[in-house]
Amino acid sequence: MTGDALKLIAMVSMLFDHTGDVLFPGKLWLRYIGRLAFPLYCFLLVEGFFHTRDLRKYMARLFILGIISEVPFDLAFYETLFTLRHQNVFWTLLLGLSALALMNRVRFDNIYLEIPVRVVIAVPFAITAQLIHSDYRWVGVGLIASMYLFREFEMLRLGSGVFFLAMPFTNSIEYFGLLSYLPMHYYNGKRGSSRGRTGKILQWGMYFFYPAHLLVLVFIRDWLWIS
Repeated sequence: MTGDALKLIAMVSMLFDHTGDVLFPGKLWLRYIGRLAFPLYCFLLVEGFFHTRDLRKYMARLFILGIISEVPFDLAFYETLFTLRHQNVFWTLLLGLSALALMNRVRFDNIYLEIPVRVVIAVPFAITAQLIHSDYRWVGVGLIASMYLFREFEMLRLGSGVFFLAMPFTNSIEYFGLLSYLPMHYYNGKRGSSRGRTGKILQWGMYFFYPAHLLVLVFIRDWLWIS
């Protein structure tokens, strides 16, 4: 399974999740399907970190999309143009990517020293996510960091997923996010078949799907929905 296939699964899952949240809040099965999205995006972020040719551009894209997505996010979930109560997921992804950039600079011959130091480096970014109320908060940054730390150790990656998604400090609905580790298992390490201009269009389409689908849901709810 290619990276593009995982992105499509994440996008469809996210669409189910947000459709349930915005239009059908009583239909929990939509939210259950939606739990697959965030862990997949975290996994893809880590893979993107290792394969990107320009980390600064990668971070800039997340920053720009965080700004663009804030109004659609607030309209969809808080019915206001702007609020500081909750920030969209791109800020969590950006904080996670920033943590990886610093964690990757740490090199020790002793892995039992290297891993704890890298964990400590990730902590300030997790705290920042908590303070600014970005989506998934500290758990999101922790999940990204754990997928980086255990990239080559699938069972440890799954174990860290259980810790971050199925522990008492998370909502029980997040347990369903563990199902995302099944498509991760079949990831073949390849980006996909798209290259060149077509690949760029697909890449940016996947990025802008987030604010675009939120605006569509807002339009349906506020202008077309008949209650």
